[in-house]
Amino acid sequence: MRSKGERSLLNLSVRVRFAWIVGVSPVLAVGAVKAPTAASGTQSLAPQVDACSFVQAADVAVLLGEPATCNPAPKGTSSVWQGADPQRKLAILTYSNRAPGEMIFMGARSGAVKDTKAKLADEPGLGDKAFSITSSFGAAFVMLKGGRVLQLQFLTGAQGTAKDRDALRTVARRAIKAF
Repeated sequence: MRSKGERSLLNLSVRVRFAWIVGVSPVLAVGAVKAPTAASGTQSLAPQVDACSFVQAADVAVLLGEPATCNPAPKGTSSVWQGADPQRKLAILTYSNRAPGEMIFMGARSGAVKDTKAKLADEPGLGDKAFSITSSFGAAFVMLKGGRVLQLQFLTGAQGTAKDRDALRTVARRAIKAF
């Protein structure tokens, strides 16, 4: 049985993922789409596991304070890091559905562009393609690498700033290398 705190963090992870699925990229809800390949015409994109392993506690402590702990979602495809400040959290999301990563990435980017309060920037050098935003919840990075999408959301409890984005960029560099 999970503790009340663990259930709360898992619920946050589900709400964050749902917000991005519904509000930013409806294509993320598609589960039966397959990506084309040269050999067979289709390929199932394998689910990512252990989202906690993409960064270390010391990396995340810069954002959240110490001690930083990771709470994975049940299937490991997402996690929520929490530190000393209960207002600040880092959600790490991967997508285990079978929609092509490029489609997921472009859907998320299109949704971010439509958010009038968000400030979007392309982020060269992070995977194959990447962008970051500062928004009403904090800052986020969405990165495409090898046909897979990795998303980091730094939840600050306030409007995101350039300082939040810069701090998250360092964590994003480490996460995309491990992804």
